[in-house]
Amino acid sequence: MSSADVDGIRPLSPILSAATRTEVPVAMLLPADSPRTGGLDQDHVDSLAALGEELPPIVVHRPTRRVVDGMHRLAAARARGDRTIGAFLLDVPEHSLFAVSVSLNVTHGKPLTHGDRLAAAGRILRENPALSDRYVASVTALSPRTVSRVRRSTDEVPQSNTRIGLDGKRRPADVAGVADGRQRAGRLMLERPDASLREIARAAGISLGTAHDVKKRLLLGRDPVPDGRGAPQTPDRLEPRVPAPRQAPRDTAAPRDSAELLDRLRKDPALRLSQSGRFLLRCFAVHDVDASVWARLAATIPPHSADGVSRLARECADMWLRFADRVDREARNGRSGQRSHTSA
Repeated sequence: MSSADVDGIRPLSPILSAATRTEVPVAMLLPADSPRTGGLDQDHVDSLAALGEELPPIVVHRPTRRVVDGMHRLAAARARGDRTIGAFLLDVPEHSLFAVSVSLNVTHGKPLTHGDRLAAAGRILRENPALSDRYVASVTALSPRTVSRVRRSTDEVPQSNTRIGLDGKRRPADVAGVADGRQRAGRLMLERPDASLREIARAAGISLGTAHDVKKRLLLGRDPVPDGRGAPQTPDRLEPRVPAPRQAPRDTAAPRDSAELLDRLRKDPALRLSQSGRFLLRCFAVHDVDASVWARLAATIPPHSADGVSRLARECADMWLRFADRVDREARNGRSGQRSHTSA
């Protein structure tokens, strides 16, 4: 896949802003190669058809007239008997249409479900195995670690010796090489504290996203190379910038990141089989997206809505913190009650 081909799979907010906006005949449009595993939601179609106003524009591939985003709106237009519908016309490689459709459906309209996004990640990896986990995460609104698990669990994904990052550049995919690059980046950050992350990434031969992760790990007192990533077992391993916090021993099966923890909670029968537990898991699933998706969302907020959006976001964060405190208190009270009962 060439660098030009990769551009067709990048997040599409800048492409839509440059796309042609026009009216197209409804009868000429072909159905989308949809990432929705459950097909169209007829209730949603009926709701759109009942609107007494012009439907929002859909997105159409200009060369093939295939719908890329907006099958619910197109179905509503046909149900209303509309002859035409507003559309943005895209000129991207045809093999990129599925990934483009996924990218457009994760942040607006009727968003893809978590299962839809997992299935889409598997298909994108099968068709484009050289794309990095971070790249696929930015398209599917999953975390890079979740994409990595999809890659490992999907037998049909061919092995690739290179990875194409969000910047469109190819890099070696060997684990040892990536670990060495992380080590080099860590040393450079300590030696050149005024250097930008872009300069560090270029000098170490790693992606900018990996450089961000290395910096975060150093600030947290951790090694630049996560456990299990092929870090060389030598005495000259880079020491973290600050001492690592002392941690209590934990079970070797304990989750090491939030995505892994969420997967573990989903398998907990106490949560999975109760209505309140399923509701909580759905709330958590909303946040199982890559940081780049939040950045893309922030860039789409109109200035007149920014104050309201930021206030609500902070209120949501504050509610989660209060909820976490309450959960901790309930857990402590429960353990205290158990000890009292045992001593009695």
